[in-house]
Amino acid sequence: MTEAVLQSASFMSVAFGRFTLIDLRGERMGEVVIAPECVLLQRGPAAPVRDVSYLALWSPTRVDAIARELAALPPSAVVDAKTPELHAILHAIAPATTPVFVAAGECRGGFTRRRLKAVLARQVDRRQPSV
Repeated sequence: MTEAVLQSASFMSVAFGRFTLIDLRGERMGEVVIAPECVLLQRGPAAPVRDVSYLALWSPTRVDAIARELAALPPSAVVDAKTPELHAILHAIAPATTPVFVAAGECRGGFTRRRLKAVLARQVDRRQPSV
């Protein structure tokens, strides 16, 4: 699927997964959203959301495999070799971290990347202490 196809098919839904990257000290190093042909990374609450989709070579086979892996992951699961496609993408982003699955979701309609960036921003905002 291309961005143009996603934007033109307003009835279409796109599955995505949210992940937290944990460093060797046990601290959060970043948040990641993975959807077909879209990988977004936010290294910290105040950091900009970066599109790192170039880290993966996308094919219909890989898109299907990622959808199956997302459906099979329970919340709070560590992403490892049992989910090879997700593991490969998350390892390419930060090889020295442990990726933890947070949740799966669906994004409906056009402007998919913008909506996924908003999902990532909301996740980071929830962890911020109240003032």
